[in-house]
Amino acid sequence: MKKINRAIFLDRDGTLIEEKNYLSNKNEIIFLDKVIDGLKLLQKKYLLIIVTNQSGVARGYFDENKVVEINNEINERLLRNNVIITDVYYCPHYKNGCVKKYSIDCNCRKPKTGMIDAAKKKYNIDLSNSFVIGDKDSDIILAKNAGCKSILIENKNYINKEIPNNKCKNILEAANIILNSESSE
Repeated sequence: MKKINRAIFLDRDGTLIEEKNYLSNKNEIIFLDKVIDGLKLLQKKYLLIIVTNQSGVARGYFDENKVVEINNEINERLLRNNVIITDVYYCPHYKNGCVKKYSIDCNCRKPKTGMIDAAKKKYNIDLSNSFVIGDKDSDIILAKNAGCKSILIENKNYINKEIPNNKCKNILEAANIILNSESSE
């Protein structure tokens, strides 16, 4: 029987790293406060999977190679700090983009569940015991759509239309909420 896993689905920009609006330079990657400490705690019990919208590809700001380069740099920096990201999924699409190949209404752009669906299938994930951590309404809606619990990292990106299961200031606080909720079950 295949092992059933639990996952933390992590938004990238504004959640793990500073929001840079269409980040295309790996030298501009800055991790947010307490990200590494929080991820170290979470990886003991959960798979860590990044799910990120990268519409800059469809908008013609950069190509997919640049997205992969940035994601690889994030992974390498985390690995140097003993944090293992299980996988990274990104959506390069945006239906009103200018690059025809990517200007589609896809099933992977958050809050649609395509990225989580792919991870669930690949890693046999129990979504009802998994979490989405993000900083935007689309992350909170994604969690609801996928059947996960949601934790909002509060910052200026949150419009406050969608109500998450929990709100916190950083990933370490989110990790403590998740792990403390386990011990009270």
